Amino acid sequence: MEKLPVPENKNVLIGFGYKDDAGVYKINDNQCLIQTVDFFTPVVDDPYIFGQIAAANALSDVYAMGGKPLTALNIACFPVNDIDKEVFNLILLGGLDKIKESGAALLGGHSIDDKEVKYGLSVTGICDINNIYSNLGAKPHDILYLTKSLGTGFAVSAISTDFIEESTLNEAALSMMKLNKYASEIAVSLNAPSAITDVTGFGLIGHLSEMMVASGVRCEINLQSLPLISGTAGLIKRGVNPAGTRRNRKYFSKFVRIKEGLDENLIWTAFGAETSGGLIFSVAEIKSQLIEESFKKAGEPLYKIGGVTDKEVKDGIYINIV
Repeated sequence: MEKLPVPENKNVLIGFGYKDDAGVYKINDNQCLIQTVDFFTPVVDDPYIFGQIAAANALSDVYAMGGKPLTALNIACFPVNDIDKEVFNLILLGGLDKIKESGAALLGGHSIDDKEVKYGLSVTGICDINNIYSNLGAKPHDILYLTKSLGTGFAVSAISTDFIEESTLNEAALSMMKLNKYASEIAVSLNAPSAITDVTGFGLIGHLSEMMVASGVRCEINLQSLPLISGTAGLIKRGVNPAGTRRNRKYFSKFVRIKEGLDENLIWTAFGAETSGGLIFSVAEIKSQLIEESFKKAGEPLYKIGGVTDKEVKDGIYINIV
C-alpha cells in the first residue's frame, strides 16, 4: 500500500496511514463517520458461533474508535455447491444476532461462490467530532487496561488436535463472541481513555506497539498480570504455536525488551494472534479509580496490565516486558 497514490482529502481525519483500527471521515462540523471492514475463514466448527465471532470482530473496530455502529453489510464467500445451505444460513444468522445486539441495521451485503467459506462485515459507525478515540494519545503515567483474556489464537489452532479441553474451547468461544460494545460505552461515557485500540491478529504486543509508536511513548507490561483463557499455557507447552503468533514475535520483537528469566510460555501469549480480542485502554492515573469502579459496578472485566512510562524513546524500544 506504500506505493498507492492516495489523494489527500480534508475530511479524512484518520486514514489507513495511521495504522489505526478504522477510518474516520468528517461529515459535518459535529459528526464523523467511522468505516471498517473485516472477514475471515471459520475459526470454530459451529457455523452459528462462527457467524457471531466474525461479526463481533468486525464491529470491534468501531468500538475501538469510541463510536457507535450504525449499519452493516454482509461479506460472504460460500462454496454453494459443496456445503449444505443450512450452514450458510446459520453463519448469517449468527452475524445478524450480533448486529442486532450492537444496535446497528443490516442493509444487505454481497456474496460470491468461493471454494472456501469466509464471512465478515463492512461496518459504518458514527462519533462526535470532539470525541474521536484512536491509538494515538497515550501519555506518560497512564495506566494500561485490557478488557478480555488472551489465548483465543492458541485455542483456535488446537481445535484440530486432541490437546484442547472442552472448557478451554468454550471459554475462548464466549470471549470471541462478546461484543466490545459494553467496555467501550463505559470508558467513553467517563471520557477516561487517552487512547484506545483493540487486540486482534497482531496480538497484544503488536497492537500495543502501534499505540506506543503513534503516541511516541514507552510502556511497561507486567507479564504475570496478563489474563489468560484457562488451559492456554498448557496448549503452548504441548506445542501449539500458530504461524501468526510466530510472525508477530519475529516482527514486533524489535520494539520490545524482555526481562531475563521470564516464563517463555507467557511471553508467547503476549505475542499471540487473537481473534475478536478485547480493548486496550490507556487511562490517565487520575481517572484509573473511576474506570475500575465503573467496570466493577457494571460487571464488566477490566485487567490492569501495566503503564506508560515517562522515559524518552531513543533506542527504538517501546515496550518493556517485566
